[in-house]
Amino acid sequence: MSSTRRVLLSLGLGVLYALGLFVLASRLGYAVGPSEHSLIEFGWHYGGLVAAAAFPIWSALRYRLLTPLVALIAVTGYVVGMELLAPGPTFHDIAELEGLAEPTGIIVVENGLYVVRYASYASVWLVGFAGLAVLEGTARTTWTRLPSPPEQPLRLVGGRQHTRLIAVASGLVYVVVMTWFAVRLNVVLAGGRTLLLYAFGGVGMWALGSLPLYFLGRYRLFAPLALATLFTFADVAAEFTASVESPHALYFGGWFLPLGLIFLAGGLEAVIRRVRRHATQSADS
Repeated sequence: MSSTRRVLLSLGLGVLYALGLFVLASRLGYAVGPSEHSLIEFGWHYGGLVAAAAFPIWSALRYRLLTPLVALIAVTGYVVGMELLAPGPTFHDIAELEGLAEPTGIIVVENGLYVVRYASYASVWLVGFAGLAVLEGTARTTWTRLPSPPEQPLRLVGGRQHTRLIAVASGLVYVVVMTWFAVRLNVVLAGGRTLLLYAFGGVGMWALGSLPLYFLGRYRLFAPLALATLFTFADVAAEFTASVESPHALYFGGWFLPLGLIFLAGGLEAVIRRVRRHATQSADS
């Protein structure tokens, strides 16, 4: 199959995937139609769903990568299953969750809105799928025990400058997606310091989006990117639960905590690899 056909097939299946979820959401009574949103907002949601489905399909057709497609199927199964299985959506006033005596009139939904939340944050899921693709592709071109893909999906190795450019670009994409995520969730800082929060969070998102990829390309350390991908999935998946507070606010403002864990994981992997190398050399001698 030619490259153009693979792209067109992936996009076509992505459109059908997004359309199917929007039809399901409409039948469940959710306000997801174009008239309920601005054109830009609806395009972002629908286009994000198309891309979130098309990328794993394309990576499977083009590079025989399986983890993004498996993750897509798992997330879709969870979303659809939670919408169709009992119990149905229940609505709570924030006062119930906060233990307040008087109702506030602010309602949160439990056991519902899974498709809506998935569509709203599809771009974040897409970033996670891309992280899985890079990890699997690099592992299969590095470790001889794994079957190699037809070609390397992302040429991280090509000189230090080449690796830096890819890492910087990845960090910028992560900043855009995760900052938009924060804006969509109305993450603010009291005292009129929201702009400072977004500047501080943007720096952290760039570090979380670029450094793990750089460590993978420059030093072949897999743990940092694996952990960063896990953090991304955990961050966006937390929005499925009904809560007064958004976990993304902690991730966006407290990025130094996951970044510290990423450095720790990379350091441990480097130490373990060095110990194994010395043990192998000692055994050979």
